[in-house]
Amino acid sequence: MDVTLPGVRAFVAVARAGSFRGAAASLGISQPTVSVAVKRLEATAGQPLLIRDRDGVRLTELGGRVLTHAVTVTAAADELEALLAGETSELTVGFMGEAAGARTSLLLEGVRRASGREVRLRRFDFDDPACGLLAGTSDLAVVWPPLTTGDALDVLVLGSDRRAVAVPVGDPLAGLAVACPDDLAGRVWVVPRSPDPLWRAFRHPGSIGVTDVAGEVGSGAIEETLELVAAGRGIALLSQGTDEHYARAGVVFVLLDGDRRCTTAVAWRRADTRPVLARILAGL
Repeated sequence: MDVTLPGVRAFVAVARAGSFRGAAASLGISQPTVSVAVKRLEATAGQPLLIRDRDGVRLTELGGRVLTHAVTVTAAADELEALLAGETSELTVGFMGEAAGARTSLLLEGVRRASGREVRLRRFDFDDPACGLLAGTSDLAVVWPPLTTGDALDVLVLGSDRRAVAVPVGDPLAGLAVACPDDLAGRVWVVPRSPDPLWRAFRHPGSIGVTDVAGEVGSGAIEETLELVAAGRGIALLSQGTDEHYARAGVVFVLLDGDRRCTTAVAWRRADTRPVLARILAGL
């Protein structure tokens, strides 16, 4: 099989950059060299890994599965090169806004302690609930399940929060101790714009039994959601932890009745078998 590390690196670079030109620039090699390397990998696979069109390139179904493993291979190679060179490589921990807070800080300290490495924290918004794991731009991530990832990721729940509704400070709901679905009928909702259908559906009012929705306003990030709520554009389904981490003037959080909860979890690529990750996870 003609699988070489340069070929795997070229494929990962093209997938991340979305073009052969961008991949060549990131790798510091010529575009024809990148193209030849990817074609050899595709020849080994016996089918395309990338679809080329006017807008650039995108992954085939097989290409998406190959990318998960290819990212692990290149990360392990980088780690080996750093070790041989006597360097300490950096680990990246992605996080989703709602999953931030005390648990993220504790995880970062655990990662530093178990790995002996510098840790870079990178924040993601609603367009990537997997927080860079599927794209290979993070090593670990603090996420807010559920996620549509198939068998690509493993997760370990760190804790849970009560679910809550964010409303404008002058809204009649703001005076309630708790709210039930009947209290929330006939309202306009601020809902996340996200390519992940499972993640998006859990944050829709339908997930708590609200069927009478007067309208929806899309949001791409937690800060945007809170600004829209404060401006009276709608109410939003969030969590008690969001209120603690993103206290916002003009917004009141009302807890939902019953034991309605959402979880915070640490996630990682299932195919990533690097010893450093095993050490980190063993300490959680």
